[in-house]
Amino acid sequence: MSDEPETTTSDFWKGLWKNGDIGWHRNEVNAFLIKYFDELTGGRSNLRFFVPLSGKSVDMLWLADKGHTVVGVELAKQANEDFFAENNLTFTVESVEMSAVSEPVEVYKCTEKKITIFCCDLFAMTENDVGGRFDAIWDRGSLSAIAPSFGDRGKRYTTKMHSLLASGGNYLLESCYYEVDRGMNPPASIPDEQINEMYEEHFTIKKLEVNKIQPNLDIKLSFALDMKHYLFKPKVN
Repeated sequence: MSDEPETTTSDFWKGLWKNGDIGWHRNEVNAFLIKYFDELTGGRSNLRFFVPLSGKSVDMLWLADKGHTVVGVELAKQANEDFFAENNLTFTVESVEMSAVSEPVEVYKCTEKKITIFCCDLFAMTENDVGGRFDAIWDRGSLSAIAPSFGDRGKRYTTKMHSLLASGGNYLLESCYYEVDRGMNPPASIPDEQINEMYEEHFTIKKLEVNKIQPNLDIKLSFALDMKHYLFKPKVN
């Protein structure tokens, strides 16, 4: 019997989407994505953006409306279909062979905008599957969702992000830190020391901002936390 935490399984996340238990979702564009957008893009246009664990985030729509190409990955089919339905977008679905998995995966392609969403495990993604490396990564809580403290998942995650980011690209991360013991329940509490351990091999690290968030039952937050934002750049070998 596997000792893998339930919160790292696909069934756990699919169940949350099926039951509508998605307290992390926001109906507005992330304020810190807007605030640090110029740093993330470096003032460049027509970039390829990667949004890991994209859910039904309206950030994807905002990025596409800025003229960028957006690729998300989300294993919950419910989330992908909700994204298109709630934004009045049409889409096509095709089955695509992937390098790292034996079964084809469904890929959703928006008809009106440059948005593509892979319905699969994030760790299955390779640059060959997505047409090359990305110019920018917007990680709003994806790291916090994958239980980075379990085994080598954190290091595997940052290595995966490095493999998908172009050498001149930028990576904006939103994560959180709190002092309540919640086991492996998401979102993970990630101290600065752990960020350094996971990222310093492949990236330079710039801590942008820390905001203290108080408990708010409207968004199902029962404890205080620090919301943190970092900008990473791939190290030059």
